[in-house]
Amino acid sequence: MLRFIWSSLLLACFSLGVGCDAPQPTKQGNTKATQSLSIEQNDAAKKILGKGGLGELTKVTLLLNWYPEAEHGGFYAAQVLGVFEQYGLDVEIRPGGKTIVVPQELILGRVQFGVANADDVLVARNQDLDLVGLMAPIQDGPRCILTRKDSGIDSFEKLKNVKLQIDSTRPYVPFLKSKGLIQEGVEVVPYFGSVAQVVADKGVACQGYNFSEPFMARKEGVEVNELMLSSIGYNPYASLLVTTEKFMKSNPEICEKMVKASIEGWKKYLENPEATNVIILKNNKQGLDKAALDFGVGAMKKLCIPEGQSSTVMGQMSLERWTQLYDTLASLKLIDGTKGTPAAAFTDRFLNASQK
Repeated sequence: MLRFIWSSLLLACFSLGVGCDAPQPTKQGNTKATQSLSIEQNDAAKKILGKGGLGELTKVTLLLNWYPEAEHGGFYAAQVLGVFEQYGLDVEIRPGGKTIVVPQELILGRVQFGVANADDVLVARNQDLDLVGLMAPIQDGPRCILTRKDSGIDSFEKLKNVKLQIDSTRPYVPFLKSKGLIQEGVEVVPYFGSVAQVVADKGVACQGYNFSEPFMARKEGVEVNELMLSSIGYNPYASLLVTTEKFMKSNPEICEKMVKASIEGWKKYLENPEATNVIILKNNKQGLDKAALDFGVGAMKKLCIPEGQSSTVMGQMSLERWTQLYDTLASLKLIDGTKGTPAAAFTDRFLNASQK
């Protein structure tokens, strides 16, 4: 899928110095973004917020990095199931798309939170945009290269003599080249968000997310291989909840509530996605159907909670993982390795608070 479209607007936005005003409280029930709470949910809210339960809700906006899909499911679940409201938040979830640049919207103060991948955060920070990761619902990256089964290309080492549809501006492309995995005979061409050419020609491969594009191909009767980038060492956290350092420092309580509610939402989504998927399908205007969304949730579960780990891993991030990614991008000269530190790109202060 095509994700962030970087442009010179990012630096221009930063130079404007536009900040985020503190979110304004709204009365419960005066919002289109949230759902009404049941008696049980309001009781839960009382435990979190005090005896009075819900009073005024703090309105914030979460901007997605793509059209609503399974990769955003936990955030929608927190909205649909009233979890955000339990934490005193009125969260508007705004869909992204091909022309939406999440860092730009955050820096301009148009939204308070966004969704981004870890490599995008590091690239943004290298451009003096103060993004910071708050929680990571998807632990293992979903990025893959899709090849047809009948092509015989079932490993990166065999990725030869094909037309590879890929977004050459993405950081993982120079990573593949540095590993010698885009070899002679591989013609790199743009990817336009469709698996149609892979379906039509076994001499074509394309980029994808393993909870999306493989389903599209199989729906057309074509079996495919999923060559996972994570298996060869490129494994950024995906679908991060992000904000700006400025907003985080000015509004730590709101950030903590957003992190806690999002973690709860993701756990609930993975346990039972049905009610939430109804809303995701309603908000996706790009032809996503129920079968594709159901497939996406199933494929994503093992990415959110890798084999051998418990649900307590939800949202967690480590300095080791961020440092590995930082060093990789620096070695590829995609960021300046003398500028900033990987530790500054994320915080676990609210994650630690969510475990208490």
